Amino acid sequence: MLPLSVSNPSKLNPQSLSDKNPDLSDKKPVLIDTLFDNCGYDFEQVSSVIDPILTVQKRCQITSLYVQGVITNQSTFLATNLNPSQETCLTQRGCNWLLGSSPNCAIAIPHQEVSRCHAVIGYSNDLGFYITDVGSDTGTRVNRGLLAPLERRALRDGDIVELGKLWIEFFINFCGQFEPQKEDETRY
Repeated sequence: MLPLSVSNPSKLNPQSLSDKNPDLSDKKPVLIDTLFDNCGYDFEQVSSVIDPILTVQKRCQITSLYVQGVITNQSTFLATNLNPSQETCLTQRGCNWLLGSSPNCAIAIPHQEVSRCHAVIGYSNDLGFYITDVGSDTGTRVNRGLLAPLERRALRDGDIVELGKLWIEFFINFCGQFEPQKEDETRY
């Protein structure tokens, strides 16, 4: 994940965001900068999405590791703690993110069970978030179901993703957009 910098700070007031979340100003300046960039420098959008991003780990029930898909009116990006320090990081906005042990991946996961280029998490308007195994050595599973190489599997809020033996919880944060109805289905 590449940190982004605020290109026009005169349009923003990051201090007021930090006033709402006092621990942000000292500990997460890159997170704030990236979030502002991903939200098109829309302060209201940032204000509505920051708390769900910073508190998503409290939703974890199986493992402390997560990936959260974030959908705003202006962009789609991922928040995750899949890094050595397990601190929240954001990807650049986009529609496809490569996961793997290579440092060139959008989400670089330094874990022995994760292939250099393991899987892609993507987003499309018709399917929502999905994951595709890109030919990994140890396989990708969603809710214990093994994906065939290049198979695209839809991801839903609360899904368990396995990259080899590494378990990750997947969450979705809809911000400023219609949230699809929840399905009554036990997934795990």
